[in-house]
Order: sequence, then C-alpha cells, then structure tokens
Amino acid sequence: MNIHIPVVDVFAGCGGLGEGFNALERSGEFPFDVRLCIEKESAPIRTLQTRAFYHQFRESAQPDCYYEYVSGEIDRNELFRRHLQEADEANRRCLQAELGGIEENEERINGSVRQAIAGAKDWVLIGGPPCQAYSTIGRARNATVKGYNPDTDVRFELYREYIKIISTHWPVVFVMENVRGLLSASHKNQLIFDRISADLQDPASALALDGISISDGYGYRLYSIVTKPSRLDGTPSPPDFVVKAENYGIPQARHRVVIVGVRGDVLAEPEPLATVSDKVDAIEVLDGLPPVRSGLSSQDAPERWVQAVNKIADQSWWGEIEPSVRDRITDALSKLRVPPNGCGSLRFLDNPATCNYRLDWFGDDRLLGTLNHEARTHREDDLWRYMYAACCADGLGRPFRISDFPPGLRPNHRSTESALNNGNFADRFSVVPKDAPSRTVVNHIRKDGHYYIHYDPSQCRSLTVREAARLQTFPDNYFFEGSRTDQYGQVGNAVPPLLSYQIAERVADLLERNRTLQNGQSDS
Repeated sequence: MNIHIPVVDVFAGCGGLGEGFNALERSGEFPFDVRLCIEKESAPIRTLQTRAFYHQFRESAQPDCYYEYVSGEIDRNELFRRHLQEADEANRRCLQAELGGIEENEERINGSVRQAIAGAKDWVLIGGPPCQAYSTIGRARNATVKGYNPDTDVRFELYREYIKIISTHWPVVFVMENVRGLLSASHKNQLIFDRISADLQDPASALALDGISISDGYGYRLYSIVTKPSRLDGTPSPPDFVVKAENYGIPQARHRVVIVGVRGDVLAEPEPLATVSDKVDAIEVLDGLPPVRSGLSSQDAPERWVQAVNKIADQSWWGEIEPSVRDRITDALSKLRVPPNGCGSLRFLDNPATCNYRLDWFGDDRLLGTLNHEARTHREDDLWRYMYAACCADGLGRPFRISDFPPGLRPNHRSTESALNNGNFADRFSVVPKDAPSRTVVNHIRKDGHYYIHYDPSQCRSLTVREAARLQTFPDNYFFEGSRTDQYGQVGNAVPPLLSYQIAERVADLLERNRTLQNGQSDS
C-alpha cells in the first residue's frame, strides 16, 4: 500500500485512537494520514497540535527542537518558529470545535472534513462520542442528581453528529469506540445501542428523522474487530463488539465497545485481532520508570516526607494490623529513602526511563529524560493508607478493599460507610497489581489517585501521568499539554494507542483486499 489514506478523528481527545493509525508503518510506508482531529477542549487540542507537529517528520528524523521543547529548553513559539510550514500544517489539522453545537460550527466542521479528505472516496472516520451518558458509573451518578431526566440529556444524541459526518462525506470505513455501558443504556424507552447500530447501518434514513433529506448514499455493514459474528444470520450480537484490551497486549483490563463500519460497496470484511498468549502485567511497563516520592499537601520537604511516612508505626491502630502486613510495612520503613528524583517533574525529569515490554513501541533513544512524571501531593494519613494498602495487597491474592483497612485507618468520608454497608465503591482505594493487568484507567484519575495506588510501598503514592500513560500504551515521547489535572483527564479518556495500531492493521488489510477484489472484478 503506497498511498496515504486520509483519516479524520472526531471527539478526538488527546489522540489515542489517531496515534495508532498515524504510527502504522509497512515497508517504509505509512498507509494512513490523520489529517484532521476535532476536539472541543483546549488542553487536548494543544496536545494534538504538539503530536501533529511530531508526525510531520514521521518519514524523516524528528528535529532536535522537538526534544528541546518537551525538555523545556525552548518554548512553544520557538519550536514552531523553527519549522513554520510544519507548524502551520499541524495547527491546521487540529480543529477546536464542539460537535452538536451551533449551525455555524457545523458548517465549519464540514468544511474542514471536506478539505482534509480532499475528494478521496476511500477515507476513514474514527472516534466516539463522549461516554458519560452511557457509562454505568455515569448513569448511577446522574440518578442521584435532583431533577435529572435522561430523556432530555443531549449527550445521548451526540452520536448523531457522528452520523451526520458519515452521511455527508461517506467514509469507506469508520471505527466507533465507546464504553461497555453503551450496550445496556436506554433512552426514551429504547436500548441506545439498538438505535445507534440501526442508524449506523442506514445513515440516510436516520437523518431523515431529523428532516434532513439525502437523495443518495450508502449503507454500512457493522463488524466486531475481535470475533466473527455469533448470530446464525451472520450478524454480530451486541456482546461481540466488546474488546477486552488485556487480550491484545495492553497492560490494562479495559473493556470497550468498538464498532467497525464498512461501506456497502466494499467487497472485503475485516479480520479479527489476534489475541496474545500471555497477558501483560502492569509491572512490565511501570518498573522501568524512575522512582519518585509523593509530596505532602502541607509544608512538603524531603525529610518531612520521611518523618510523615514513619509516623505510621506510631498510630493507635498499629497493633490491630495483621502481623504479616505489619512485617511488610516494617520492612518497607527500614528501606525508606528519599528518591533522588524527588517528586518528579510535570514536564521533564532529567532521568531516562526504560521498559521491559515493547521497548520498540515505548522507547525513544533521543528522549534523554521522562515526560509528565510528577507525583501528586497527598495528606499525611493518605500516605499511611497507600503504604498499608500496597503492603496488604501484596499478600491478599485479591483486590484490596476499604474493609481491609484497620478501623482507625479508614477514611472519614461518607463513602466509607456506604462501602462497608452496601459494597458501593468498596474498591475506592485500589493498588495497581504487579502480576496482572491494571484496572481500567478512567477519567476519574484526574480527581484523585485512590484507585491507582503504586504497588511499591516505599513511594507512598498514586500513579503519575506517565505511569497512567504507560498503562494506556502511549509512547514515551508523547507529550501531554496542560495542567496535571488536564493531563490525567486526557490519558483517562483515551483509547490505548497500541490497541488502535492493531485495529489500523486490520483496516489496512481490509482496504488492500478490497482493492484486489475490485481490480479483479474490473478485469473480468
């Protein structure tokens, strides 16, 4: 395949799904070219622009100034000034706009899509509408909001913006990703997945309900990317669309719905992804990152941090701890030192990382440090909880729960009582396992790190942005812009790029087979 197939990424976030398509390389050629990313938030847009600049040089060596920028040696203006043409192209490819907004916005989006695909009949649409309305947790939270009515929640209808792009520009393939809760969510007394799948198969009829008339167009066949259809009629059942990322070399138990739509005139169909024989444990991608300590939320200093952690043995509940756990804590305290890297750095830590898994994917020899690797600050009692949880979980053989804390160490929070009595959010304090894939990295990580406690008790902290990005399989030279909260949110909302890369492989294979079949048909 020696052509660049245009790709448009909508609801792009920080670009995880697009990264897999951009990164796919075969025999020195790049089959796909992500020419447009549409995202409404400003921090992800800056991340997308930085990465789009990086990809301007994917067919040659990246310039030194990219590494000077991410390390903080030069600022953004200087980076772009040194390569004006590539910077202009990178900025043109990243459109900050809200799908489902005002009519002028819709015209601007359509114009940008039209410019990006440049008349190509074969182009690919990727992305998925925001998931808060569909996710199980989001629905549970919405149910507690006084006066909330799901029938008037416009987020349920955002998928129709995706339909509008399909029915206006007719991609040869689309890849739509969303949360697993999409399969069970209902809206106006109808399962939302049934409506979405019907609309995706017949976009013209779907838009006719909105009074939009389309005289000609295509239908689409929907495929699972992980299994052949399970129904007797040869169509997928809803569970067929669930992708369990840990089965495909992702160090995270992330389960998402992925729908591959293939235009009706295409003669080929996608082959399922190949599963891995052994799941990737979290430790395989986390252990190569430089150790850093947590910060103290009050009067932080290295020696004060050591003193604060050591206070765990002075607490009234110390004697209540199971002896084996107490022994592990005592051992960790005896080895407690201030890491030479301190709390790390939000931008660039002058200490390069290694990786025990897919160094070809994660590594970059020109990156002489570690990006976005700064630990959060925590309260003193949370340091004790993190150390206790890490030492306790090491011998539990199951996920850690709030009930595993001694009573005196349990958080003084209303959710604790609910966790103990009803089991709601009983896993609110969870340790990333060493010998298994991590739990799903989600957007909530931007609020606190309790769900993502580092397994090393000597670091007494939750995961950094870079560690979360490693679990999401972002390459180490992928730089996240914005505040730390912004960065966590971007990573939590993303599609794992290494999973996207495998999907891109299947889409490339599909289009190659289709060309062969189409040529054979025309020859006959």
